[in-house]
Amino acid sequence: MAGRQKAQIIPPSNELRRKAVNYKKGFSVDLTSTEMLQLEKVVHAATDKFNTAASSSLKALRELVADARAGKTPATDILKRVAREALDLKGLGGTFDYPLVTRIAKSLNDYAVSLSKVGRPQLEVIALHIDALYVLLAQSITGTGGEIEWQVLEGLSQATQKFKG
Repeated sequence: MAGRQKAQIIPPSNELRRKAVNYKKGFSVDLTSTEMLQLEKVVHAATDKFNTAASSSLKALRELVADARAGKTPATDILKRVAREALDLKGLGGTFDYPLVTRIAKSLNDYAVSLSKVGRPQLEVIALHIDALYVLLAQSITGTGGEIEWQVLEGLSQATQKFKG
């Protein structure tokens, strides 16, 4: 049996250091206040793009649910798309300070993946998730939210448990 080896710290090579920080065009490790402002602008612009893309995604999901409600599209046919869009939102929500978007999108993804049959109640639960996501983005509710947001999360959780398909 081999004995325990001590951890070995290997200093990074100059090439790795060069790749980690771009000394010619990029930022140094110690950011100035001007550089911080530049980075905040980049993050803010990316957040706007996220909001636009997420709103488009939610609009498309609303249309799918409306088609399923009207009988234009079999309800089971929309589940893959709902799950995929929810998974995308789940992955990006936290990046842009929308942890509630991440939680609700995860709930929607888990619910859509778990369904084997879809009726009117399941479509309504999916629609409630989509509406909740819309509200979070439209109201720019970032962070962990307040009591109302937590009640919405609890209500969605209860609905997904009650209307398993």
